[in-house]
Amino acid sequence: MKFKFFFVGKIPSKANYKKISHRRIKGEMKPFIVNNPQVISSQKEAVYQLHLQKLSYGIEKFPIEKPVKVSISFLLSGRVKQRDIDNAEKFVGDILEKAEVLKRDSLIYVKERVEKRLGIKGFDEIVIIEIEELSDSDRKIHEKEVEELPEEFFEFLKRLKLELPNESGVRCKGSD
Repeated sequence: MKFKFFFVGKIPSKANYKKISHRRIKGEMKPFIVNNPQVISSQKEAVYQLHLQKLSYGIEKFPIEKPVKVSISFLLSGRVKQRDIDNAEKFVGDILEKAEVLKRDSLIYVKERVEKRLGIKGFDEIVIIEIEELSDSDRKIHEKEVEELPEEFFEFLKRLKLELPNESGVRCKGSD
């Protein structure tokens, strides 16, 4: 199954998720961590928007409990060069789980494409999320131990003075 979801709003950076505040305890100022209200607000809005879209697909199809492949497009509001999308990707995984689109965000086995682009004037930011369930054969490939590694990796291990464990059946790519 394939799904396409949209989120329109402010994408917080992961760095903003928690903030340190202070409170007075027995006359002394003590630090404590609070959830950033702007992040909570963005998450609630995203969950609401994703829920509306789940209804149109059929609520019974969610949460997805199988491994998936995801593509994400961030259409940003004028700050394309400055924006670090690694943190925005984490926000997407979190909201997919909170909105119960995915049972867990660890079900994202493949990030096929992640891109940032300049968005549309008049909108804060837009996220386009494409989700496709992996076939059983693709899932098995990802859950199976790697059989071949590039020759350069073995050269790198030698420089580190490390070896693969003897019981490992991993071969060097191109050698047989």
